[in-house]
Amino acid sequence: MEQIYALGVICIEFIQYWFKDWEDYFTAVNNLANPNYVLLYLLPFVSVFDSVFASQLLVVMGVGGWMNSLLKWWFLEDRPFWWVRETTFYSEADRPVLRQTTQTCETGPGSPSGHSTTAASVLILLLMWISHICNDRKWTSRWWKPILFSACGAALGAVLLARMYIATHFPHQCLLGALIGAFLAPALCIYVTDPFIWQYGSRRNVSERRVMMYHVAAVFVAMTVSAITYFGLKLFGVDPHYTVKLAFRWCLQPDYIHVSTTPVFALVQTAAAALAAAAAVTPATARYRHYTKNRSLLISIFLTILSMYTFRILSEHITRDNVFYFYSLNFLLHMIQPIVHLRLVPALAMWPFRSKKQKTQ
Repeated sequence: MEQIYALGVICIEFIQYWFKDWEDYFTAVNNLANPNYVLLYLLPFVSVFDSVFASQLLVVMGVGGWMNSLLKWWFLEDRPFWWVRETTFYSEADRPVLRQTTQTCETGPGSPSGHSTTAASVLILLLMWISHICNDRKWTSRWWKPILFSACGAALGAVLLARMYIATHFPHQCLLGALIGAFLAPALCIYVTDPFIWQYGSRRNVSERRVMMYHVAAVFVAMTVSAITYFGLKLFGVDPHYTVKLAFRWCLQPDYIHVSTTPVFALVQTAAAALAAAAAVTPATARYRHYTKNRSLLISIFLTILSMYTFRILSEHITRDNVFYFYSLNFLLHMIQPIVHLRLVPALAMWPFRSKKQKTQ
């Protein structure tokens, strides 16, 4: 791995040299691909226009985030910004100096890249969503496919470059994350969410309550595997949080370190998203799609903005003095927010049309 890391450092030095004036651009790209931002901002925005797409996004982010966190503990790979300081591969005279930005000092293990997984998943879901709309509208024009595929490929490439530019991932870690995201998105939609939401195939006659029980059981098994991994590392003498110590040791500005980058926080967030998916992703979400005439778009937008602002204020006031309360309250917030956006907001937006619909029936 030392030689692979050294080759990756050469790539990172090349990117940082040739794109040295692009820091603002890469900062924006990293923010857009941040899994935390996708759940807190992109998911509510998408739910206003298409609740099915938002449901798919929630399931993919929950499963993908859990798998990413677990693989990080299994692989326990380094990140470039601390590896170049810790390794004995270089002599002191030849040791590379990698540039650090405000986004460099992430605390979890390096492989695979969560941002790359998120970007690939979201872009694949976007392509599937647009294809679905074109098929519904019977648009036979083929010009959009080359343009969109090229644009999505360029966007994914920008994310990979951004992760290497800030020296938080090696190239092979970014590629692995992108491959995982590209596999998860279609697999989870085709075999998990779509058959249940649209009621076809083997899921046609299965009750919502029974499917919810299956989903909750799956979340329980996933968290059990996570707990076994965590305590298994400690049993074999490996500190699961040793990467946090490395981040604090080699980060030039400790203020750049954020708790949202820790593996435990990521597991809390993804477990909450998975439970929210078990409770909120039902065939009812198909009735809230963007083309329905029985829903007020203005009410949806207003309630979504109001709920996003409320959850943001609540998250900012969560105490950090007590670890148990911090993670417990964050778990509740990240579980309740998707349920509000996928079930409560659409139901309230359709409420003014309920009497009208009953009269027509």
